[in-house]
Amino acid sequence: MPRDYYIRRHQSALGKGLLFRERRRRRTALLLALVIVALIGTGIVFWQLSAIQPVVLAAFGIVQTPTPTALEAARQGDLAFWRGNLNAAIEHYTHAARLAPTNVDIVYELARMHIYRSFDDERNWPDRESALAYANQLVEANPRHGRAFAIQCYALVRLARSEEAAQACNRAITLLPEDANAHAYLALAYYDLARYDVAFEAAQRALQLDPNHLEGNTAYAFLLAASRRADQAIDHFKRAAAYNPRLEFPYFNLAAQALATGLQRGDQALNLLAINAYDTVLGMNRRSVKAYTSLCRAYFAIGERNLARDNCRTAVDIDPSYTTAWRWLGEVHYRLMEYEQAVEAFDTCRSLDAQVPAPVRQTECWSYGGLAYLSLGDCARAMPIFNDVLAWTTSQRAVELVNKGVAICNQRTGS
Repeated sequence: MPRDYYIRRHQSALGKGLLFRERRRRRTALLLALVIVALIGTGIVFWQLSAIQPVVLAAFGIVQTPTPTALEAARQGDLAFWRGNLNAAIEHYTHAARLAPTNVDIVYELARMHIYRSFDDERNWPDRESALAYANQLVEANPRHGRAFAIQCYALVRLARSEEAAQACNRAITLLPEDANAHAYLALAYYDLARYDVAFEAAQRALQLDPNHLEGNTAYAFLLAASRRADQAIDHFKRAAAYNPRLEFPYFNLAAQALATGLQRGDQALNLLAINAYDTVLGMNRRSVKAYTSLCRAYFAIGERNLARDNCRTAVDIDPSYTTAWRWLGEVHYRLMEYEQAVEAFDTCRSLDAQVPAPVRQTECWSYGGLAYLSLGDCARAMPIFNDVLAWTTSQRAVELVNKGVAICNQRTGS
């Protein structure tokens, strides 16, 4: 073997074991470098996780749904409110309230949205209880915050607990004297209690603090109407509707006042104002059975009987569970002496309304329903209806109608 290729093991790295030591040193250094790089990379990933995660998920075709903060959810609720979408507003504010259950501004708005939605449909009466529950929760968590007592006052007004409402509003004003909401809600409470002098003072104070205030203008309009200043009342109902033109319920207040005044004066322009207000609601919500039913009532009042019947029929076609539409459809038929169609509508109304608490039932479906059977000569069907409504109604008008019907049936049967 040539000398050049002869391995002198006793002098070589292999012979002395140095070759493996150098390799081990290199491997150890390499592993240490890799560990350091991995630790640095891991730190960067955790630091930028919120930015990296959606990119990685998107690479696999997964779309991540972000979890909004309480303030972001509340912001979405506010946007929905100004769009007139109370269902969406309540959904967003409910989520915000779960994240921040003691936040006055968030829970206040959630309760207020429930109150507003309760105006849109008689079947939304549970919203009133929900509003009070949230308001009570807010007062318990924030016993020194005026806004908590203010929204509690409004919820109590909506439940017709006006004495308690006035106490809550006065407490709110003591804590927060410049709060327009508290003064406006107090005006509504005093209006319900027929304490018109102090109600006027509260409403005027609310409008001094905020001339565009929704409830302030509404309360002031009610008070003006009660004092026979209908034109001024209509003006303030218009201002209330202008607060958020996408809300439905202020238009119903405006229309009711315009129609009542128009019928009293024989003023067709005011009657048209009422109809246009209902049409405005339908322009925003083509399925508003409350608007169609209100048009039914308005057209019947001004003598447009076919239009009245058509609008009530449209309402029950859209929503066969809407008892108010059945009530007015029955009344239109009854007053047109179409008694067979009337009893059909009233029967449907009673079967639906029997499932709700007595205070929110359409008593006319019992009183006029019994009278419709009476007009068909069927006291056997009329008397059970009369006896049923007498057992639970607090409506003086219903009692008067029923007593007349009972008297006629007793005469016919010789009882």
